[in-house]
Parts: sequence; C-alpha cells; structure tokens
Amino acid sequence: MDITVNASPQPVREGDFRYSNVESEYGANTLYFTRGGRPYVVIAGELHFSRVPARRWRETLLKMRECGLNTVSTYVFWNHHEPYRGAFDFSGDRDITAFLTVCRDIGMACVLRIGPWCHGEALWGGFPGFVERMKGKRSDDGEYLKAVRDYWVQLYERTARFMDGETVIAIQLENEYGGPIDHLRTLRRIAEEIGFRAPFFTMTAWPDGHAYPDFLPMTGGYPDAPWENRKAPMEPNNRFAVASARTDAEMGIDALDDPPHTYDGVPFASCETGPGNQVTQLRRPYIGEKDGWGVGFAKFAAGANWLGYYMFCGGANPPGSLLQESRASGYGNDYPIIDYDFQAPISRWGVCRPHGDRLRLMHLFINEFDPDICRKPTYCPKWPTADPHDVSFLRYCVRMDENGSGYFFAGSYEKGLEYPEFRDVRVTVRFGGKKIVLPAIDVVPGAMFFYPFGLDIDGVRFDYVLAQPVAKTRRGDETVCYFVRCEGIEPVCSADGREIPLDLSDEGVLVGGVRLIVMDHEKARGFHFIDGRAFFSDGTVWRDGTDVFCEKEEEADLPGFALSRCEKKDLPYDEYLLSEGERAYYELSVPVGEVERHPDVRVAFAFGGLNLQVFCGDTLINDCFNIDGTFEMRLRDFLPFLRTDPKLTIRTVPRTRTGVSDVYIEKPVPYGKNSLALTSARAVGVTKLFEI
Repeated sequence: MDITVNASPQPVREGDFRYSNVESEYGANTLYFTRGGRPYVVIAGELHFSRVPARRWRETLLKMRECGLNTVSTYVFWNHHEPYRGAFDFSGDRDITAFLTVCRDIGMACVLRIGPWCHGEALWGGFPGFVERMKGKRSDDGEYLKAVRDYWVQLYERTARFMDGETVIAIQLENEYGGPIDHLRTLRRIAEEIGFRAPFFTMTAWPDGHAYPDFLPMTGGYPDAPWENRKAPMEPNNRFAVASARTDAEMGIDALDDPPHTYDGVPFASCETGPGNQVTQLRRPYIGEKDGWGVGFAKFAAGANWLGYYMFCGGANPPGSLLQESRASGYGNDYPIIDYDFQAPISRWGVCRPHGDRLRLMHLFINEFDPDICRKPTYCPKWPTADPHDVSFLRYCVRMDENGSGYFFAGSYEKGLEYPEFRDVRVTVRFGGKKIVLPAIDVVPGAMFFYPFGLDIDGVRFDYVLAQPVAKTRRGDETVCYFVRCEGIEPVCSADGREIPLDLSDEGVLVGGVRLIVMDHEKARGFHFIDGRAFFSDGTVWRDGTDVFCEKEEEADLPGFALSRCEKKDLPYDEYLLSEGERAYYELSVPVGEVERHPDVRVAFAFGGLNLQVFCGDTLINDCFNIDGTFEMRLRDFLPFLRTDPKLTIRTVPRTRTGVSDVYIEKPVPYGKNSLALTSARAVGVTKLFEI
C-alpha cells in the first residue's frame, strides 16, 4: 500500500483575537498557544470541585499533574451555590476560594466554566429552580440578566484574587449555546463590568465554530453518545479516526440542532475531548482502554494544541438533594442521583485507570520530548469516502515542520468495527519540492500510534524511529530517550541512512551519544517521569513538593466486613431505581475502625442487577447504574455517616425485558437477576516512593 502526504504549510499569523482582557504570559496565534513567548500546549482536564470532597482536592489535582496535565477545568454550577434566590452557599465542598487556593499553591492553572447554563448532566443544566422558571432564560431578557449579575457578583467576590492572568487562565461563558452570538457578548460585558479577568474568554463551538474574535472556540468529541435514546450499539462515526475534523457531528444533538462546523483561522482547542462517558438509564457504553485514550489520540493527531478532557476525574453529586438530570426534570435521559464517575481516566475514588496511563504517555511526549510539537501543523490526506463503515483504507496523517521533521500518525481502531491488517504500508511525504520516504510497515487491526522522522537529537540525525516517543533526559554524557513500542511493529531506527535494530531491554541501544530505550505496552503503563527521573510503579502516583507517593490496594482482605440479605426497608427515592422488577435488600456491616485506620478502604461486589442505591439510615449516600457486572466503592468519604451507623443498606433492582428497565448494556447484564455478593474488602495504602 503506497500512500502520499502532501504538506503545504500555511503562514502562521498573529490573528485579530480579543480573547484576553488581562496582562499575562499567555497568548495565541492562528496555529498554537504561547506562554512566556514560547510555544505551549494547554493540557486541561475537567474536575468538578463541588463533586469531589474538599479534603481530596489537592491530592486529586496532583494525580492529574502526574498524568501530564497543566490545567484543570471546572464547572461552577449555579444551583450548587444559590439553590434559592439570594441564599448563597460557598462553604465546604462548594468553597471555590479554597479550591482555587489549592490550584495556586501547586501551580495548576484553572479554566472556570461559569455558565450561567453549564449542562454537565446537572439538574436544569445548573440553573436554580427560580431561574429555570424564567421565560427569558438564556437570552438578553432583563430579569434573567439581573439574576445572572447577582450570582456572578457573589462568585467574583470569592474568586477576584485569582483573576491574575496566571491562576484563572480562561473563563467559559454559557455552554452548547445555539442562539445569537450577541447574547454571549452581553454575558462577557457583564462579567467584565463585575471584574472577571482572564487571558482567554472561551465558548463551546458546537454547533457553530466560526472564529469569533471575542471568544476562543472550543471543540470536542466522545467515544460514545450515551445521551442518544437508542437501545443498540452506536453506529461507527469516525470517532477515533485520524482526520482533520475538530468536533464530532454528534456533539450537542441532545440540546441543539447541528449545522456545519467551521474553524477558520483559529488555533485548534478543545474543552470536551472525551476519555470517558457518563452512563444513562437507557444506554450503558463500556469505556475500555482504547476507547478512553483513542479520541484524545485522534484529536492530538489532527492538530489540537489545547487538549481539554471531559471528564478527566470522576465525581459525585452532593447528597441530600436531587441535582442530577432526569426525565422527571424535563430532560431526555435519566442519570444516577449521586454517581458521576464518567469512566474517567482518574476515577471518582482517585484511581488512575489504564486509559489514564496511556494518556500520560502521550502527555509526557508533549511535555518532555517535543514541547514544540504545537508548531507542527497537521496534514491529512483526502479520504476516498467519508463512510465510517469503510475500513478499506488506513486513517493517517502527518504533523511536521517546514524543515521536514515530524511524526507519522496512524489509526485502525473504531469502536464496533474490525479493521483489516494493512500490509506493506509505504509512506511518502512531499513538501517544498522535496520528499521523505518512510519505511514499509504493517498496521495491525486496532492499532493507534505515531513515530518520528527527520529527528535531530544532540547531533545525531535520525531518519526515523519506528517506536512512539515518550520522554528524553540527559544522563551523564548521554541523552536517554524513552519510547513505547508501536503495536505490531518491530522497533528499529535509521541514523544517517544506517538502519539499526532496537530491542526491549532495560539498557536499550546506544546510537552515537543517544540511548534509545523501548518499552512494550504492558511495561509502559507503569512508566513515570519526574524531574528527569524515570521509574515504574503499578499504583496511582503523584508528587507533592519533593515527595513522590504511590497509592494502591493491598492484597489481603480486611476482617469484619459482611454482606447479608435483609428484610424490606422503607427508603426514599425508590422511583429513581428505574425498574419495575422486584427489589432486593442487603445489609453491609462495616468495621469503622478499619476504615479509620487506613488511608482508604475499597469494597468490591459482583452485581447481577440493573441499578442499586446505598443508604446510611434513610440517607442516600451512593448509587450505581450497572455497566459491567461489578460495583465498588471506597469508604473514607463516608466516614461521617459510618460513625453514626456502621451498617449500610443496599437496595437493588433487576433488568427486565420490557418497560423502563429494558435498556442497552454493552457488557450484558442478565435479565431478571438481582444478585449482590461481596468479593473483597481491602485497605488502600499510600507509600512514599522517594524524595526528589
């Protein structure tokens, strides 16, 4: 298979942008972003501070940093802070001042998504009830704008000190907005009059992606579309395809019409590149490792220079109120009352999942191997057809600079499809009257990778390296480069026209003064790189100051945990179990001393039903929409409840073949069954690995 990439560089211009209203280190041109005058890739991940216990904010943000992120994005849900008109609550887990203080202390920039309408699967998109009832909401109606101003004044009082161009680097106004752009300009004017300042004012750019100079348009895409009302697998739609598209056509179809997207003359930025999906009652997609990192890989290949992941860390809605979207509230889907794990790279309990490991490797490449990658535009070929079912051709592209140095990206994965093996793929890159001929490779089904060509490292000219780069550092007289093996491809490099085999040994291969160390995928999942130091760990890692920690579950079960069937109990929220099947009740006995004695305790269950709810007394503290036949929870967050009552009640319901509980589950759950069994109860330990 012979393929050709024609690279025709376009001039990079400053652009007539009015994104900023504050002096800062940040800037933008028509291709990429800058910080301190240097090219800069913003790697942002969503964490909703009011959906995470305040005591875990710092640790979770540091875990995000270890995954390669330099920015956190967060919604500020209006109904979390003003449930009733004039009754403001910025306390406890809703304390935005405390959250931004943590961000500043650890040097993590923040994108504030202040609405007024947010969505985020929140009740009425985050509107309080008194706003939801307004006829003129989401418009320039005077009553609505006065309510917005009153709320934002309170929010600004608590965030003003962070409008320094360094902590809060972006403010998003509205979300998934399809009305007149003048309304967004009105919102920006009000925000600026109050005092909000940021290097970037942003907008979600679906359905309309035109380059408004007042707002940086942000794009997105997800591995599935659980908001769709269908009880079947989603049809393939090039969600994982290496292509030039910035936003998936499905984005916003639950809330908006879908006119064409255009993004002329603005840098490629995303705010909802999905490494996970929230489950709904009707649709339960399962996000595997490739699903979870594939969309981010595809957007990065396509030239994204602001990677914004939604969600990067899961969370939970505050207990004690119904703050989730549901059909009862007028939305098209039902969501769990509490659980908002989103199958995110970092779970709601703070565990880094396999797709978080894969994304970390890509982010390490950006941060530690080629920080100038954003200066390399993407060149995509014209496809023979846009039919997402057509697997007869390889999806690929090149990111390269004007000197012929760059990276070849290829992908043969699409959820629900089986690609063939593409054998003897020979790539020619043409640019500026020159051509680069890359070595023939075989691309196996399901592969997603990139490798460098035209690479200069400390005086050694590499024609190509058939392995995916991760990080590089100086060690004595050598430059040490770490790579991960491209799926199905034997690692080899060519230096100054001489082909050199590479191996998977710990020592790697020395080429001139450059040592190339290639890891297989299994080993690379545990690869970490902090301050030039490479190490491996099979737990969730983070650095706090000079200390590096690892968190992982211990192997032995703890004593005193027991699960048993019990009699029916009179508990609230039965209708939100969303099943006509017979309820079953279980009692979980928790030895509170064990929970207090350890950093955390994880209890895991085999779950054969559809949905479940967990109560302490008559207070709902957790719930679950089954996606894979398991249920787990960590208990440290629930200690205030457990100290009052160490016995938790779990109510479960079965999946049925008819009615509201006849749903699509990608990993099928049996019909009519309603079983729950405790499989483990183990301590989660935290170990200090070393000191920097």
